[in-house]
Amino acid sequence: MTDIAGMKAELDSLVREQADRRTLREQQGEEIKARSHEYMTKQVQAAERYVQHVREMAQRKTKSGWSTDRSHAEPASAFDAEAYPGPGGFEPAPRPVRDEPRAARRPRAAVEDDEDFNNPW
Repeated sequence: MTDIAGMKAELDSLVREQADRRTLREQQGEEIKARSHEYMTKQVQAAERYVQHVREMAQRKTKSGWSTDRSHAEPASAFDAEAYPGPGGFEPAPRPVRDEPRAARRPRAAVEDDEDFNNPW
């Protein structure tokens, strides 16, 4: 009978340990969740400050005359045939033709060759 009582006591201690571990795991999970919520809240606040800053900069540019009318217009659509012609409508600009020949490269001085005396090859 003492053997059964010992086994029961050991089983009770294992059940208690398991319950303690579960409680600890749940507490750690809640702490991690709270920290991540705090971190994400700070990230959202930083993003909101950045967006506000960008808006203020855009307003300053407009007020001071930095901005052009084109920046406020709708951007051209990728499907707009006039803004982006198809394969048959695009002609590359011709390359400029030089009238005079290119200047010849100047030869290296012999002194420059002697400066490489530390080079083993």
